[in-house]
Amino acid sequence: MSALRGFVLNPVFLREVRVRMRGWRTAGIIVLYVGLLGLLAMLIFAASMRTNRTVGFAPEVGAIIYAALAMFQLVLLVLAVPGLAAGAIAGERERQTLDLLLVTRLTAAQVVVGKLLAATGFALLLMFASLPVFGLIFLFGGFSLYRLGLSAVVYVVTVLLLGAVSIYFSALYRRTQTAVVAAYGVITTWTLLSPLFGALTYHVFFDRANPPVWGLVFAYTNPAFGLAAAAGLPLSEMTRLYTPILTTEALREAIWWKYCLIALGLMALLLWRTVRRLDPVRAPARR
Repeated sequence: MSALRGFVLNPVFLREVRVRMRGWRTAGIIVLYVGLLGLLAMLIFAASMRTNRTVGFAPEVGAIIYAALAMFQLVLLVLAVPGLAAGAIAGERERQTLDLLLVTRLTAAQVVVGKLLAATGFALLLMFASLPVFGLIFLFGGFSLYRLGLSAVVYVVTVLLLGAVSIYFSALYRRTQTAVVAAYGVITTWTLLSPLFGALTYHVFFDRANPPVWGLVFAYTNPAFGLAAAAGLPLSEMTRLYTPILTTEALREAIWWKYCLIALGLMALLLWRTVRRLDPVRAPARR
């Protein structure tokens, strides 16, 4: 218990939280974030009413709004987390405070975990701040609290993975700008282009009737697929490239927990590599 408390309630985490929560900027970001989600929900509702005025608060409208907000929130988190986390360690190095931090009684693991929790904690705060918007949509129907809970699990795992990737690049490069560019490049490329890689694997390199099982890595490592499976969104079109393998709806819905397991494994590996890089004894020459 004391070890866990030492990891979570360490001075790095507490200082980062206090600094980040000061002033009006944090409140302004939260208001803007929730406002964007609410605006999107109102636009979709207005469009549905304009198309068919008799629809009203029908479950079909709620399902459409929920699907759009779920994916839109994922896009916002993918764009926000690298900016929050990629400068965590590189910024300390630029301010010439990293070496001072590493010679304290804190271990390299405590420093990395503290930085990760502080950066991703704000992203999770944004996510939970959006719950009132999803609560209003729940009045429409069209989705269940069970699906909302599964979606929250995928969001949390995704934020932690994105944070681990960003922290790794922050430890890898000396300059914050380089770390941010590298983190955004890797995260956005894989998130946006992995479905294209899957399509190329299917259409160009292999027989369409018998796609390779390992090709499912493009679905099992993409947060959009994991979120769609958790939220109960239609997966037939998203996974039609691998219909010969994902033969049942149960196999398609299992994507969400397989994605979470793989993401947690990748997160642990990246954090381990980051800790080793920051360890004063084992750290290689920094770029």
